[in-house]
Amino acid sequence: MAENPVPDRKTFASRRQRLIGQLGGGSILVSNLVNVRYLTGFSGSNAFLLINDSNTLLLTDGRYVDQVATECPDLNTRIRDVDSTMLVLVADALKDMGVKQCQIESDSMSRALWRDLSEATKNETELQDSSGVIENLRAIKDDVELDLIRRSVAINEAALQATLANYSSAWTELEFMWNLESEIRQRGGEGFSFDAIVAAGPSSALPHYHPGSAVIAEHSLLLVDWGTSFHGYASDITRVVAIGEVSDEIRTIHQVVSDAKQAAMDAVCDGAELTAVDTAARKLIADAGYGDHFNHGLGHGFGLEIHETPFMSPAFTGQLKAGMVITIEPGIYIPQIGGVRLEDDILVTADGYERLNLLADDFLTL
Repeated sequence: MAENPVPDRKTFASRRQRLIGQLGGGSILVSNLVNVRYLTGFSGSNAFLLINDSNTLLLTDGRYVDQVATECPDLNTRIRDVDSTMLVLVADALKDMGVKQCQIESDSMSRALWRDLSEATKNETELQDSSGVIENLRAIKDDVELDLIRRSVAINEAALQATLANYSSAWTELEFMWNLESEIRQRGGEGFSFDAIVAAGPSSALPHYHPGSAVIAEHSLLLVDWGTSFHGYASDITRVVAIGEVSDEIRTIHQVVSDAKQAAMDAVCDGAELTAVDTAARKLIADAGYGDHFNHGLGHGFGLEIHETPFMSPAFTGQLKAGMVITIEPGIYIPQIGGVRLEDDILVTADGYERLNLLADDFLTL
């Protein structure tokens, strides 16, 4: 792995050139901060990015003057005056650059901002609806992103293994979660990439359970769904821990889920239909008699966000493409008894997939 994991300026310039190619000579106003970071490296909390084939202009406020100079030294920048607003700054930039037509990110720009921006430019700039342009570019990870994701996955697994090794029988779900995050940070992670799920006993049947005061040792089963953020890039893994003897029913469910995950991964390749990958797992679970207990999508893309395109479920159409990084996470949940979900992070390749995490499907132990 490279010593410096942060993308260099050439990487960001290449991403912007890909976007300009998609635009076909038009302009776009980027308002989604995740997309701003993807295209520039700027990680502040207030920014717009105006891009066309002749200029890239980053718009932000005075809190970020030094940060912009450090993170984006090659970009043209405008800084909002303290007695003005971002709306005025953006409207003036559109006028000064002579932008007559501009795509906006309708998935992130509010209706009110669209209205106010149209009024501020006196309708001299036609704002055009667009959706998913940058998100579709982000779905295919470049080499720098893959390196960061691999590091995130490695930290994530090592942190869980260390937490299990240091486990105390007095720990509650919350205490397990706090120790897990501490282990992530000690290994260079920025913390969790999402709110971790640590669910003991029957609570494991709740797919998005919030950890509480339950003492783990009082139960026979622990489900852990956790992810690391490393330089902004996520990982996302789920495993099940056996605390003493688990029931025969849970062992049966665990095997079905493991088989379903493998069936789905075997269906992954460049060009695979999203619904076909989902069906591979869903049919196996249904044939085992648990179809009504698998009540969420099979998986999703991830990167700078924990949920990114593509999404695999019966509701989404489309195809996997080489370079996408996705989760495969089938589950079976039996109310009042418990649930099993097994989740891997995989890279789609031309002829199949590469599994990025190393943890086996087997029950982990304390």
